[in-house]
Amino acid sequence: MPNKGFQEVTLLTRQPGKMRVITTLEDAAEFILRDWPFDDASPELDAAKRALINSHEGKMSPGVARFALIEAAKVANIYVQPTGPSLAGGRPSPKWGKRKPTRSA
Repeated sequence: MPNKGFQEVTLLTRQPGKMRVITTLEDAAEFILRDWPFDDASPELDAAKRALINSHEGKMSPGVARFALIEAAKVANIYVQPTGPSLAGGRPSPKWGKRKPTRSA
């Protein structure tokens, strides 16, 4: 599988307290094989696997596969570490740095 990259996502592994940063389709596939809960057989996991395969074949963007992986992880109760302002295209929220108006007495 070629190393097609996407924006990093950090997931909790089966080893207590150990996080893993996923940045490629290959990393995502390896995470599913090694660190996914054995008892999870959800439609979201199936969709993530299909998205990884389709992305590998060039039928889908790696970003879509990343999104499918995150959704499947949430359903499987795998902790997904928030990535901060980069979720909004790398720009901070427009509310950052603005103060709430106060009343003067």
